[in-house]
Amino acid sequence: MEMQSRTKRKRLERVWKNLNMGMELAWAASPRSLMLYSTLGIIHAAMPPLGVWLGAELVNRIAEARLHQITLSDMMPILVGLWLTASIQRALGAYMSYGRNLFVRRVQLEAERRLLDKASKVDLGHFDHSNWHDRLSRAKRDVSWRPGDLTWSVLGLSGNMVTIVLMASLLASLHYLLVLLALAASFISLLLESRVNSKLYEFFYKETPEEREREYLGDLLIQPRNTKEIRANVLADYILGRHGKLSEDLFRQRAMMYRSGTRVAVLIGLVAGTTLALAYVFVAIKGSSGAIDPGGVVLVIGAYASVLVTLSQVSSTFVAVDQHTTFLDDYFSFLAIEPLIQIPKNPVPVPTPLPEGIRFENVTFSYPGGDGPAVEGLNLTIGKNELVALVGQNGAGKSTIIKLLLRFYDANDGVITVGGVDLKKTDPNILRYRFGVLFQDFMNYELSVRENVMMGRPEQTPDDEKIRKALKDSRSEWLVEKMPRGLDSKVGRLFEGGHDLSGGEWQRLALARLMYRDADIWILDEPTSSLDPEAEAAIFAELKANLHGRIGIVISHRFSTVRIADRIAVIDGGKISEIGSHEQLMGANGKYAKLFELQAKGYR
Repeated sequence: MEMQSRTKRKRLERVWKNLNMGMELAWAASPRSLMLYSTLGIIHAAMPPLGVWLGAELVNRIAEARLHQITLSDMMPILVGLWLTASIQRALGAYMSYGRNLFVRRVQLEAERRLLDKASKVDLGHFDHSNWHDRLSRAKRDVSWRPGDLTWSVLGLSGNMVTIVLMASLLASLHYLLVLLALAASFISLLLESRVNSKLYEFFYKETPEEREREYLGDLLIQPRNTKEIRANVLADYILGRHGKLSEDLFRQRAMMYRSGTRVAVLIGLVAGTTLALAYVFVAIKGSSGAIDPGGVVLVIGAYASVLVTLSQVSSTFVAVDQHTTFLDDYFSFLAIEPLIQIPKNPVPVPTPLPEGIRFENVTFSYPGGDGPAVEGLNLTIGKNELVALVGQNGAGKSTIIKLLLRFYDANDGVITVGGVDLKKTDPNILRYRFGVLFQDFMNYELSVRENVMMGRPEQTPDDEKIRKALKDSRSEWLVEKMPRGLDSKVGRLFEGGHDLSGGEWQRLALARLMYRDADIWILDEPTSSLDPEAEAAIFAELKANLHGRIGIVISHRFSTVRIADRIAVIDGGKISEIGSHEQLMGANGKYAKLFELQAKGYR
């Protein structure tokens, strides 16, 4: 019993907390609209009780008129009041109906912006856990509509409460039992719907991994990058079959859930109908005995029916708010995820220009949940105006070194410095402005050529002359020359008028982006895998020629091209097993020399 009480208390605390955050979100989205629709909602809610009271007064006046006690002119104030009440109610209802769409959309856009901002800046360490992807999936699932609907539900709830208070006052003026009867019906409905909502959330929570797998299989079938392999290996029927099985299993589970909800809905309808019938019995008894005048009969029927409907709406709204806040708990908890990379209170900037290069001192690092160290006891120094190549087998730790240098992760032990500054003392976002990085899985921006290059420095005003120079330095200026609209030409086939590019052409465009960034440190992680060896060698030569005091780091499996580097570090098991120039390493006749000779045989 005590455990159930604690569970309920925690649930209420969560609902209240998420409700507050939801309203803060709505206020941030549009404070003017929130105030406007709150005020209009209260005015709109006061019209039905006023209409019922005026209707009751009109019936009494008509009864008096039949006895020739009053005339039509005596009833005119009531008739005008009824006209104004009905007109205001309908006019405000129409206005709010249209305004609701815009306001809810504004809240949705703000909620989506916050989600995208968080997801785009969260530390990479979170991506190493499968439950992180489940959390992201649940956060994304309802962000397109729940925040806006939550806000509108709360606004509707405030209006409903005004209607109920006024209608209940009218009922209470005749008999308190009518109010108690309506409240009992509402309480039972709220209790039943709340139980359904709890089970519904539990179901959606449990289905997340399966639903995410189903969406993944669907994406495999429609993503352009997958089409060639799926058709070549005739995989479509297999993937469709697996997707269909998951879909059917999830549908059956959901059908069971909704059948349970339907039974509860029918029961709620019976409860509401029964209490309404009892109210009519009460009115019939009191009316036939003369205890209630004709206007009172109309008032009871109108007010009770309105209270019952409004209480049902309040009950449904409470359930909706409970449901929205329950489901949005995933969204708000996602936004509240703590960073893994701690930013110091007073970060130290990396000096400009760099007084010295990069230093790894006895660095050890293991990925979260990893089997062992990806980098262990690593020592490496890279000087200014030096091009260093990192070579080694897959999984040796080459890319991990880059991730540590960019402070995607913090080393477990040891110190990494850039320009003499310990990276743990820097703000990672500011630090990364000093790097220009081209990864093997670089982005293809299906935008204009200009935008593809300027993504290297999006915070700066685009400089077409600088863009053309970057294209020339990456040996890709001919991409613009062959396109009809020059820098304004779109690339890719996603949008109309786009020009399809080969893998090598996309890679050259990405290199131009790196050149345009004009950073202090250039990092190329398998940057030219789609290029032929001759083109790769030429680009490496251009890279070295354009260093001009910068630091260059290159990861490549082609030993024939990395030989141009000032020094080559052989990474093995997260450590440097050999380091030196190509000539020095060949003379040492170690692992590098053996791997070089092994590759060279393929060209002989």
